[in-house]
Amino acid sequence: MVVLRAIGGFFVRIGRWIKETAWIQPLLIVGAIFAVIFAIPHIIDGVKGLFDESDNANKFFAKYQISLKNAEKGTSKVDEFFTKIEDGKADEIKSSYGERFFVAFVKEDSSNQDLYGGLKTFKDKWSSKDKEFVGLNGDALKGNFKLYTVYTDSTYEVDNEEKNLFDEVWLTHYSLFETMSNGQYLPNTYYAMNKGYQASNYENAFTSDKLDSCPMSTPLVMYFDYSEDNKIEADSQRVKGLSDVVFTVDGGSDLERARTLKKCWSHTDLFGEIVKD
Repeated sequence: MVVLRAIGGFFVRIGRWIKETAWIQPLLIVGAIFAVIFAIPHIIDGVKGLFDESDNANKFFAKYQISLKNAEKGTSKVDEFFTKIEDGKADEIKSSYGERFFVAFVKEDSSNQDLYGGLKTFKDKWSSKDKEFVGLNGDALKGNFKLYTVYTDSTYEVDNEEKNLFDEVWLTHYSLFETMSNGQYLPNTYYAMNKGYQASNYENAFTSDKLDSCPMSTPLVMYFDYSEDNKIEADSQRVKGLSDVVFTVDGGSDLERARTLKKCWSHTDLFGEIVKD
């Protein structure tokens, strides 16, 4: 009984407090309304900021875009690029694209933000006097910054049906992507071994039993190096010049991701040796 009286007394006190302070409730409601009103501009700014960042990323990648126009005919600039890669025409590739370069596969959405931040920071640091990046134009990182992008969600219309242009490229150059998935090649690079990537990672990225759409996830970066610093020698089982395929650019910030790209470019750290725990 004592317990019941105590519980009952508690609810009686709660009820009395609500009754006695009822005049406060309209003030709380009005205050809440004003709080929402004042918060709206900040919410709008936050949402606008997200769209601005996405727009900045797309503007950045669009500057380096290789055209997919006429990919359904096999005559796009992307087809031309992959044909030279397939034929191993190193001199033509170096003349057209550079001795070293990144190829980023992206989509026109916000999922490219981390890659955008890393690449832009790396580019901005290229001529920086930051001691960490000194040597970008010297011995540490030879050559000039080169980036090319391919939008894998570009489409074209045929018979009132939209089809993916990059799927057409992938199918046309399927043998090249099959070589990239070779279990004796990329899985044995220092980067893959340090990341714990297996042959299946590359098979799932570049090949499929269904030849209707490329299984590659984006964003994804390929690093090509036609200099003597690239120790991966070309043969029938390898793609000449292709040094690394980076599924995710490591780093918790744009600067850290730029550092990862620097290591990739210079074949150092996890891209150039077995990193011990």
